[in-house]
Amino acid sequence: MNNATDTVEKLSIPGPTGRRVLGNLFDFSSDPLTFLTHAAREHGDVVAIGSHNVLLTHPRDIENMLVDREGRFSKARVPGSSEGRRGQGFPHAMMNSDGDDWRTKRDRLQPSFSRHMTTTAAEVVRVEAERTLNGWALGSVQDLQEHVARLTLRVVTRLLFGESFSSSDVEIVAKLVAAVMDLATTPIILPEWVPTPKVVRIRRSLRQLDEVLARVATSPLARDRERAPVLHALMSATPKLSSAELRDEFATLVMAGYETTNDAVVWASYLLAQHPNAAQRVAEEADAATQKKAPSVERMESLRYTHAVLKEAMRLYSPVWITSRDCLCDVEYAGHRIPRGTTVTVSQWVTHRDPRFFSDAHRFVPERWLDSSNPPIRGSYFPFGLGPRACIGAAVATTEAVILLAEINRRFRLELVDPSAVRPRPVIALQPVGVRVRVRRRETIPAPSQPA
Repeated sequence: MNNATDTVEKLSIPGPTGRRVLGNLFDFSSDPLTFLTHAAREHGDVVAIGSHNVLLTHPRDIENMLVDREGRFSKARVPGSSEGRRGQGFPHAMMNSDGDDWRTKRDRLQPSFSRHMTTTAAEVVRVEAERTLNGWALGSVQDLQEHVARLTLRVVTRLLFGESFSSSDVEIVAKLVAAVMDLATTPIILPEWVPTPKVVRIRRSLRQLDEVLARVATSPLARDRERAPVLHALMSATPKLSSAELRDEFATLVMAGYETTNDAVVWASYLLAQHPNAAQRVAEEADAATQKKAPSVERMESLRYTHAVLKEAMRLYSPVWITSRDCLCDVEYAGHRIPRGTTVTVSQWVTHRDPRFFSDAHRFVPERWLDSSNPPIRGSYFPFGLGPRACIGAAVATTEAVILLAEINRRFRLELVDPSAVRPRPVIALQPVGVRVRVRRRETIPAPSQPA
């Protein structure tokens, strides 16, 4: 949340008042999902959640902001506004750039995320899933987050950078991702030069990553567009990328691709474990697809119900749960003027669960995505974002997640060890915590009790 500054006009929009000194900072930091939900339900479609922060919740306004064909919003910091939110991260990456700089970087990477990568992803994730699932013994208890995370990280690094990463290299990347996510749990943003234990961990991981990338840059795969499309695009860029630019692009692409897919699969598995009929339908659909003598990507396209399960899981537990932009000029929503320099936020968690836009909004209903005659309102569903800045790898991530869900449920039924221990952890992504499952045969899993 933005801090107050003298250069940004104070808002005159209704919203929660918070505490006398900290305002809404404490409530947001301690439980952002509940805070944003209550703010939206109590104050309407345009809510002041801070002295210079506004939450938009109506699909019409969300689409208008994210698509933004008039250039009224910026992901980069507006001159004169607080640097706190922008001071951490990977500033040279496409995802953290804006304007012409962002377009140049997007154009450089876009051709890599082609149909060919999607086709490759389908086969790679199938092979990696078999490797992981063959190690699951019936009756064993598995930490689903840990296993899926390892699997998806191997898949993402191979898709983006070919086979130039060793197992030890993947471990270094995993440690960096964990350190960044851990830092994101810190409610107070300190200057980067303050050597807190979390910052020290990130610095150490970044040094190790620099060594990995320096070695990868000399790999023959850096010149192979087919086997390592993203690595080739980065290494053949003109002008040549600096080590900082290469590292920032790599780190953000891996974190976005790995974390989104991982969280989506774990949340979907959590929901299927509570809904055995839906899990059985996914399993039967996977059986039918497996019998087809066709490439993995073609079999994946027949997994219509499994795709609906994934979409419903990402409605209820979107890995990207909040998105913000800064106003470059005064804008107006629902009759409220929002001055230049204000941070405008939209939340997938809030809007995806709004009963005005989804019937039985808090229930897991995959069937809602099978009725093409009743699509959701535009702007009401945006797990991968909307507009020109929508996720560059959405099709690849969807392919990975659908096939992995199919492979898990084709082999096993998953029984939650302790449903009450599962909770969302809203950091950079909405991470599932406490999803431990007992591995059962498909035909022997007992029906779980109804979730609260």
